Amino acid sequence: MFSFKRNNLEKLKSFIRNSEEIQIEKEDKEKLIKMIRPTVGIKTKSNDDNKIKIGKSKIGGKPDLPKGFEWPRANDIPMLFCAQYNLSELAKYDKENKLPKNGFFYIFLSLDQEWNEFNGVNQPFEFIYSESENIVRTEFPKDLQENQKFKTALIEYFEYYSLPDDENYKLFEFEKKYNNELYFYFYQPTEEYIREELYQDYDSMHQILGHDRSIQSSVVYDFASKELGLYGAESSEYQKRWNDILELSKTYELLLQLDCYDTNTDLTKFGGSGTYYFGISKNDLENKNFNNIKMSFQMT
Repeated sequence: MFSFKRNNLEKLKSFIRNSEEIQIEKEDKEKLIKMIRPTVGIKTKSNDDNKIKIGKSKIGGKPDLPKGFEWPRANDIPMLFCAQYNLSELAKYDKENKLPKNGFFYIFLSLDQEWNEFNGVNQPFEFIYSESENIVRTEFPKDLQENQKFKTALIEYFEYYSLPDDENYKLFEFEKKYNNELYFYFYQPTEEYIREELYQDYDSMHQILGHDRSIQSSVVYDFASKELGLYGAESSEYQKRWNDILELSKTYELLLQLDCYDTNTDLTKFGGSGTYYFGISKNDLENKNFNNIKMSFQMT
């Protein structure tokens, strides 16, 4: 369905080492090259749910759930099914072998009942990992409103590469060294090369693993602030606890991004131009424990 050039990692390394646009020292180039992470890229294509085989990765449509699965609810209202990811389909792109080789991830989100939208603040959600392959195409609950069902988009995975967000703590030493100009000396030209040269027909924010591609500041801070009860807190309180947030953020990494602004889906009717980020502690990921997922929502 989608084709991409080979050896993109080597091309990216070569660009960083040789481009005149990268205006940092040679040793720093090599340090930053070591930060490149293999990432599972995601592209989508609009499709008819009835034509998609049971168990395929997709956004929207009717979910393929284990038999007897109880549809998630919040405040006795059915949650909205957003996406399912078949881990066996993406396994070959999980270069660091972080995920199980089989099973499914499912994402269900609830609406803010006052504003009838996604907002990410204290928003009930279910990020479910299921090992069961005894699955069936599941009908929507009878009390789920028609406009709360999303059109279907088929997912295809590919090999992608990502760098730390420009405000991620991993780049602090370089920001200091280059007087807060690292964005212009390195980050901007490198991101443009990735987007415009390596993956010119990939314009969504969907991905699994790798470094977060955040709309605002790096979402690892959001994951930490969630754990500390500071997500959405007043700026003064946030700043007061910044050192705690920073240290805790180092224990988290991105698990998955879900782009509401993907035009092949209609998640945008509740999510606008936002992206959902699902984070996991490094310890939980190592142990393949997906029961303590943190969620953040960022918009342009």
